[in-house]
Amino acid sequence: MNTHEPAPRPERIFWLPPMIFIINIAGMGLVLAYSRFNLRPFLPAHETTSLQPLWLFLFITFFVPTSLSAWYLRPIYGWVRGRKRSRPDEKETAPPLVERAANIPAVMGALCLGSWALLDIMVLVRIIWIFSDPTIGMVLHFFIRPLLAGLIASTAVTFLSEYLCRTHLWPVLFVGTQLQENARLYRIKVGHRLFLLWLAISFLPLSAAAFTAAIRMNKLNAASDPLLLRVIMAIMLIAVSAAIGGAWLAWLVSRSIGRPLRRLESAMAKLRGGDFKVRVPVTSTDEISALEEGFNLMTTRLAESYESLESRNQELGEALDRVSFLEKVKYGLDRFVPDTVRRLIEEDPNSPALEKQARDVTVLFLDIEGYSRLSETLPREKLTEIIERYFSSYLSDIRAEGGDINETAGDGLMILFQEGEAKAHASAAVRAALAIREKTTAENARNPEGFPPIAVNIGISSGECEVGSTRLREISGERWTFTATGPVTNLAARLGDCAVGGQILLSPETALRVEGRFHLRSMGEQSLKNLAEPVEAWEAL
Repeated sequence: MNTHEPAPRPERIFWLPPMIFIINIAGMGLVLAYSRFNLRPFLPAHETTSLQPLWLFLFITFFVPTSLSAWYLRPIYGWVRGRKRSRPDEKETAPPLVERAANIPAVMGALCLGSWALLDIMVLVRIIWIFSDPTIGMVLHFFIRPLLAGLIASTAVTFLSEYLCRTHLWPVLFVGTQLQENARLYRIKVGHRLFLLWLAISFLPLSAAAFTAAIRMNKLNAASDPLLLRVIMAIMLIAVSAAIGGAWLAWLVSRSIGRPLRRLESAMAKLRGGDFKVRVPVTSTDEISALEEGFNLMTTRLAESYESLESRNQELGEALDRVSFLEKVKYGLDRFVPDTVRRLIEEDPNSPALEKQARDVTVLFLDIEGYSRLSETLPREKLTEIIERYFSSYLSDIRAEGGDINETAGDGLMILFQEGEAKAHASAAVRAALAIREKTTAENARNPEGFPPIAVNIGISSGECEVGSTRLREISGERWTFTATGPVTNLAARLGDCAVGGQILLSPETALRVEGRFHLRSMGEQSLKNLAEPVEAWEAL
């Protein structure tokens, strides 16, 4: 069965000012009670009545630390009220508010001690003002005892404030806030707490006892009452030795707790800096040793996880390098593979669509007229540059119409159009051909070197072809090509050969499919190479 601690309730911080007032009143009560039993030797009974207004004045003055503490906590109260009105995760915490909340114990203790010190001075001045001839014992009585009571009350207020903050306020307010290395925070260390505890339960009460015994010695006649003198001396010796022994024990406890905690803090700082090999020695068998051992186990696990992560990062880096290399290879292959083939392979490398199958397509062949003459008159590098410049200008129009450049052969291109229905891809091929002719005219006009204008002849044919991969196998491996084969392809190529002066010639089937969409002119029947029967050719104007 899982047990859960109750959720912190920051509204409990409202209890702090009233409890500070109660602690101060309790300290005042101790001083009054002690004075009732110890004041008589210094003041006659009829003169103690003059002190009554002084005690009333002191009682009223204790409202000062209570009011100042409420004023200091006012922003905290506003945050608590705002948190109760809205969701906790919607209320942001400003850094000054966190710093104010972190300093509550130190500030509350300082306010309490300051008020007691101020009252102590005011009481002393009033005593000197009231009594014309005060004795040293009377002055010490009214000065030392309130100061001791104020130290005890301030210590109690500090510990009470810290308890309320630790259990109710800080767990809620400090969520997601970094407090380390903040110079504006008053840090109460373990040694400071032990020192305050020693003051409250050892030094201050024993000091009061030793102080009382020392004052009594002024009124004693050692010769007449040696036994009482011995008792008083014993009281003073016990008080002093207990105070010194308590201080020594508090120092030892502070060292035995503070040093391991400082080692842990230093080791955690190194761990934050990335040193996963840091370890702390286990120096005791108490709760701190459990922290030290747990820290060592945690760093061991972190070191193992870090090494594993480094190994995985190295493997990931190698994998990314391989992926980058494959991406470069893919990018290089994409420039040689038709877009249709690339899409099919990306969808499924074993796609059945890669196999040859009958499909209705439109085939466009284009070549440059007079290429042989240009190759004789121009350097090879310059001719290649010209061809690439002209063909590059055609790419955007071909892709816009859904065409795939299937083959290249020196001065010619074979382009497949197969998207959409029969009339759609036939019209797309004609539109691409007209755009190619316009781009050719534009490039001819921009020819900066005065070369003769280039004419691109185009032949287009539509119909059913065998479209797919052709596999060439041998002992050393396989070679695949993706193309369209059949009479339709041959007819497009022959029409391209028949065209002159940049003509666009269509087969009868293509002309039938695009009839009414373009201005066509019949060229009559044409005898084409390697075709037994003449074919009517149509020119797209």
